[in-house]
Amino acid sequence: MLFMEKMHHLASSWVAKAILAAIAISFVVSGMYGYLGSSLDSSAAKVNGEEISQQQFQQRYNEEYQRISQQLGTTEFAAVVDTPEFTNGLRTRVLNDLIDQELVRQYTKELNLAVSDDAIKRAIVTTPAFQENGKFSNEAYQYMLRNNNMNADMYAQYLREALRLDQLQQGLIGTDFLTPEQQKEFAKAFFQQRTVRLAKFPLAAEMTKQSVSEQEIQDYYNKNKNNFAMPEMVKVQYIDLTKAVAEKSIKVTDVEIQQYYQDHKSEFTTKGQQRLAHIQFANEKEANEGYAALQSGTDFAELAKTKSTDKLSAKNGGDLGWLNTGDLPKNFEDAAAVLDVGHYSAPVNVDGSFHIIKVVERKESKELPLDQVRGRIIDAVRQDLLANQFYAIEKQVAEKAFEDQSSLAAAAAVAGVKVNETGYFSRREIPAELNFPVVSSAMFDGDVSQGNVNSESMNVGDQHSILVRVLDHKAEGIKSLDEAKAEISTLLTRQKAEKAMLESADKIVADLQQGKTQDEVKFGAAEQWVYAENKDPALNNVIFAMPKPENGQPTYKAAQANNGDVVIVALDAVKEGDPDAKLLEQLNAQTLQAQAQEVQANLVKSLRAKAKIELNDAFLKQEAE
Repeated sequence: MLFMEKMHHLASSWVAKAILAAIAISFVVSGMYGYLGSSLDSSAAKVNGEEISQQQFQQRYNEEYQRISQQLGTTEFAAVVDTPEFTNGLRTRVLNDLIDQELVRQYTKELNLAVSDDAIKRAIVTTPAFQENGKFSNEAYQYMLRNNNMNADMYAQYLREALRLDQLQQGLIGTDFLTPEQQKEFAKAFFQQRTVRLAKFPLAAEMTKQSVSEQEIQDYYNKNKNNFAMPEMVKVQYIDLTKAVAEKSIKVTDVEIQQYYQDHKSEFTTKGQQRLAHIQFANEKEANEGYAALQSGTDFAELAKTKSTDKLSAKNGGDLGWLNTGDLPKNFEDAAAVLDVGHYSAPVNVDGSFHIIKVVERKESKELPLDQVRGRIIDAVRQDLLANQFYAIEKQVAEKAFEDQSSLAAAAAVAGVKVNETGYFSRREIPAELNFPVVSSAMFDGDVSQGNVNSESMNVGDQHSILVRVLDHKAEGIKSLDEAKAEISTLLTRQKAEKAMLESADKIVADLQQGKTQDEVKFGAAEQWVYAENKDPALNNVIFAMPKPENGQPTYKAAQANNGDVVIVALDAVKEGDPDAKLLEQLNAQTLQAQAQEVQANLVKSLRAKAKIELNDAFLKQEAE
């Protein structure tokens, strides 16, 4: 039974990404935040005295919020996003995740897991993001550091934590394993192949033969009224204002193009760039010695390789690649700016380190001619004009909607658009055109929800506004018998058809098992079913639970497919799985990862039991309001 449960789990996630790799990244990001973030941040919680900052909490909350939004889709997300259950549940889950991750990070330190400097260097130079043409790119590495406001030491510490966590996870995997014999048996079952023939009996045909009385419908309704809860519903009219309303009147003149070009010359001037190299020294004495060596004829690149404390650029002769103004500290750039191409500077003190800087190449800034940027200017001017025109129309529409509360017709006429009207819908079925949090709140919770009043203009995007008017509002309640009658009739008819067909199929199976011929049963061609493929979950479970055929005689079973149709299965043959070495390796790896998850969950539970966890109740209460 345990094998079958594990097999079912793996069958539904066979192509999933490696679980522990994702966990590692999550732990590192959260664990290192205290190192990278501001020490001035107040806490959301403290774990054994180590702070989880409010900024860290908010960042993770926002990330989870966006992930769930994308996962659920606009309609379903809008239905739950404003509920207390959603926000409270998400806050609790995010905080618990951060606490668990901080506990694991602290645990790796207690274990004294060591990561050498050489391991850090190897991790950096082999990182795919820092590779160009199969080789390490210092320019790509430096770009990442600048974009994340990090220096080399900070990133090295980040990697050290990541590699410690990796060691821990490898250890967790090693605490639980399958013996070779278990691996073999598991694989044989997971990739087992069964040859079956299926006789299908569509439910729809049987449903036409069934009938349901008024009394049966009445009885079912009386016993199951709570199943017919009717959600709050509204029927609305609305005006949808988009930039298309304003676009038809927009024309860009030559005068406007010329004026924009003159007013925005800086936008059409390319930035100057320098390709720089440097040699970094730990102190002024060593820097002066290096400078003297250069003056005596020592090659700059060779000196960088042997003397520079910036080991990454040293591998490339000190080359830092192409840089824009502002990419490096000001005094570093100032020293480079006065040098001619091919020349190097005297030692320069930059934040306590001493650098000799060389200009390898230089690209001067250049003003782009009007003809070359004309298209960009037209687009920019058009957008400015469009924005002004749209907001002017939006203001006029909003004013008219406020003045005339009898309908939206007058407001729509101002913009030359139509008034749209919906049928009834609930919070879970909001039409896509209206499925925005601010609009949803107005229709169901605001004064507008009571009807006979126009809403304000609600901004839902760039140059996109909506005004609504609720025509009718139905409170939450229970459907009447008349409203539920068709639904109940269909349900009872289906239930009767399923029962009749399964009883008939079971009788046929009993006859087939006794060797009796059943002319009315038409089996299809032989099919090969593999457990791991999980073609039809309902049938899959039945087929792979059937007794194996004996003496060349098939076994039979009646079942229902996922779509509700009744199926008689004839099982003709069973062949144990025999995966190749690569597939077996993948299966074993995923099995071990699943087991390691269980071990890690138990580890976190144990760490929590011993930990001192302090929550910032004032902050959490403020967040909940």
